[in-house]
Amino acid sequence: MSAFDLKLAEMLASRLCHDLINPVGAIAIGVELLSELDDTTRKDALDLVASSADRATKRISFFRVAYGFAGHDEGQSVQQVRGFAEGFLAGGKVALDWPARPEDAATALPRSGLKVLSGLIALAAESLPRGGTLAVAVDAPAGGRVVATGTGARIEAVAEAVLSAFAAGTAPDPASLEPRSVGAAYVGRLAQAIGAKVVTEASTDRVGFTLKLA
Repeated sequence: MSAFDLKLAEMLASRLCHDLINPVGAIAIGVELLSELDDTTRKDALDLVASSADRATKRISFFRVAYGFAGHDEGQSVQQVRGFAEGFLAGGKVALDWPARPEDAATALPRSGLKVLSGLIALAAESLPRGGTLAVAVDAPAGGRVVATGTGARIEAVAEAVLSAFAAGTAPDPASLEPRSVGAAYVGRLAQAIGAKVVTEASTDRVGFTLKLA
């Protein structure tokens, strides 16, 4: 394992823990409240526990596809990944625009392409600090596209630089990795490993990510 890949694994693990701590923490708070509340207010605590557990479960399911072994050429269809993406974004400020098609249940991108696309969905969601819409389109077997639209939409310069380096066939300096670029680094590294490229474009309140499979 290279120094870059080792640091990437460490930072990605930290990032996933950070993303899960809020719903898991809310569950703990809800359980604590249950022991202190009377019958009339206990239902609110139970609702908090249930909604937080549901949110954590959906995010873990998405992370398994985007970052775990579950996304590696196991026959994941576009329909399945759309469902995971819907759960990942549920209850947040970002809406998913990914129209269903009859053929989606039997459509998949080759060589872990849907895994890369899932990583791009997470990266695109990060580019919408004030919320907005993610439009996703799959063009099997050529690739796919994710467009983030919303007030203040942007991609961090360090993240864009990492993606550009991988697209050019080079390996970024491990020292360039930081929390703001770890998602982009993972997507870029995975795309490079399967012979694909990720191309970014940005304009006012809009960021686009295009996956090109070789």
